[in-house]
Amino acid sequence: MSLPWLILEPYYGGSHRALVDGLRARLDIDLLLWTLPPRKWKWRMRGAAPIFAERWLRERPQVAGIFTSSLLNAAELRGLLPPGARDLPLILYFHENQLNYPVRAEDPRDYHYGWINILSALSADRLIWNSAYNRDSFLDALDGFVGSMPDHRPEGLAERIAGKSEILPVPIETSGDPVAKPEAPCRILWNHRWEHDKGPEEFFEALFELDGEDLDFDLSVLGESFQDVPKIFALARKRLDRRIRTWGFQESMEDYRKELDLADLVVSTAQHEFQGLSVLEAASRGARPLVPDRVAYPEIWPEEFLYGPGRLRDSLRRLILTREQTPNVDPREISLRYSWNALLPSWIALFT
Repeated sequence: MSLPWLILEPYYGGSHRALVDGLRARLDIDLLLWTLPPRKWKWRMRGAAPIFAERWLRERPQVAGIFTSSLLNAAELRGLLPPGARDLPLILYFHENQLNYPVRAEDPRDYHYGWINILSALSADRLIWNSAYNRDSFLDALDGFVGSMPDHRPEGLAERIAGKSEILPVPIETSGDPVAKPEAPCRILWNHRWEHDKGPEEFFEALFELDGEDLDFDLSVLGESFQDVPKIFALARKRLDRRIRTWGFQESMEDYRKELDLADLVVSTAQHEFQGLSVLEAASRGARPLVPDRVAYPEIWPEEFLYGPGRLRDSLRRLILTREQTPNVDPREISLRYSWNALLPSWIALFT
């Protein structure tokens, strides 16, 4: 009988949780799961390795290998594990990378998180990225990052990391067929985290301008919020009250899918995005994406679904007025390339 793989997820929430839960539900191999709650990601990068190493010493699991995410310091983990465990195959999955993760205020301490990613990548046996943009932006930033060191700069890091890198996106759930859209008005959807890096100011400012025009649209604002919610959300709830149909995080997947089924347009204004799962989820239910021509989006979406700098308001107006116009490319077909059905064989191959 083959040994199980051990999944270590230091941030068991969002896309991190969706991936490991989906793998455990679908892979016909044993997967042992150890997790930590999705809080204070910086402390998870600093503290998860010793926590998992301590548990290893207590339980002494017999496993075929380790699969973990880039919010774990894989180099520290290997150093803290007992000698036999250090040689187990270790696969590191990059949902995001800290060389290109935007910070609101520059802090020298933040450079350490990028260095954790670099050391983790060097110590892992295989590196899996959710998009080519994620991988390429990391590799492109390496020289500049290492160049900030005062001397004794390591060489050849990009080549070493690229040589063991693969692209394998996080799959999306696509169970059940989407329902017919209501006839009117046009429903605009926001289904992202309520944080500054998702660009909510750009989104709501465009809607404030369109609200004064004679346009037939309403609004659903979903997504998870945290302690530090950008102030624009409270302002938008007041100024767009007559347009709002749904506001806030949907606790059940069934309720979330119902909201996706009602959406005509799903909009992103993300300043950073390494895959864009929320847009793919909405598109799989029949919503038309409107996403910026930056970060990971051009890798997935053709030009007709992209908008350039300063073009969000005009693009929204045009799509509201031409709601019935069928796009040249079916966005649902694109999203289904990222479904579990499409990607599961590649995930099975990764572990077997």
